[in-house]
This record gives sequence, structure tokens and C-alpha cells, in this order.
Amino acid sequence: MTTFREYRENPEASAPKDDALKALPRDAWAIQGERAGFISRTVAAGIDVTLIFLTVLGTVAVLWMLSFIIDPTSASAPMADGQGDRVPAIGVMILYGYALNWFYWTVCWATSGRTLGNLVMGLRVVNFRGEHMRWGGSAVRSLFCTTFPFGLLWVIVSGANRSVQDVVLRTSVIYDWTFALPKLRGALGGRRDEIGPAQPS
Repeated sequence: MTTFREYRENPEASAPKDDALKALPRDAWAIQGERAGFISRTVAAGIDVTLIFLTVLGTVAVLWMLSFIIDPTSASAPMADGQGDRVPAIGVMILYGYALNWFYWTVCWATSGRTLGNLVMGLRVVNFRGEHMRWGGSAVRSLFCTTFPFGLLWVIVSGANRSVQDVVLRTSVIYDWTFALPKLRGALGGRRDEIGPAQPS
């Protein structure tokens, strides 16, 4: 199987032999498997955060409607004076959003290496071996990114397009427009056998 690294090391080659790579635009071949830049990563993170924000709002709306079913005679009007009890307090919603974001990133990075934002922007999170992360590493990275989002700014000054989280945890966010599910052996903790570079460049 032709890997992205093999293709990059053979610039005289024509289109790659693999169907997954043939489907890519020619301009994408040169950066496939390379570390993603600040703008791509920021847009991907923005998509993810927007998704979480909408989920939190949806949860609040559901709780608000359920409150009328449980106690339809209550005269409280939390949307008007902020003192009612039909919706959770702002602090509770913020904590819920942070927890949901941490859970979402953890699951996505541990199972496929991609969130919805990553998928839209053609990105994948990998460890130092070029494989998507295991559960422990994904949980730590997700917590780090959720509590210290400004670490992404380091990509701007880093010559290797790495955030603070990437430097500390030895991870990378690479361009990868192809999508392949890990084989059973990889899902059970063995070697991941996916289309992609053996090591992030």
C-alpha cells in the first residue's frame, strides 16, 4: 500500500495507486499527512465548540419544557427575571458545557482521531507514532485543550505547527482527507492499520 510518506518522497510519481488517495485533489497530495496550520485547526475547533454550545442550549430547552410538564402551575419565570428554577443556573450550564466538550473530544480522538470539525476540515489527531490516540491520552489531551484553549496560539509561532498541548503530549494534528475505520486488532489495542504516515512530519 502506498503511504503518504512514500508519495511525498517520490515527487516524480504520478497519481498514487490507492483509490483513497486518487480521490484527493492533486493540490492536496503534497500536504497530505503534514501538520495542519493555525487557521484549519481554529476553524475545526470552532465547529466543535459551536456544536457543544448548541447541545447545551438544546439540553436547557428540553429541561425548560419538561419543567412545565412536571410542575405546570409554577409561576416562576426564569427567562424574565433570572430568579426562577425552570432552567439550571448559568454556572451549572458552563460546567456542563466543559464536561460535555471534554467527553466529546475524548471519545472522538480515541475512536477515530477526528471530531466533526476535524472531519469537515480534513484533519486527524495522532500520537507520536502517527496513530490515533488511546483512551488515556485522549482524555488527558481533551482536558488540556478544554481548560487551556489558548495553547492553540502556539501553532502561530511554532515552526512545526504544534500547539502547547502537542508539545507537552507529543501529539500532532495532520491533514488527512481520507477516512478508514481501524481494523479489529487495532480497536482491541494492537497496531493501528490505517491509511496515513508512519510518523507525522
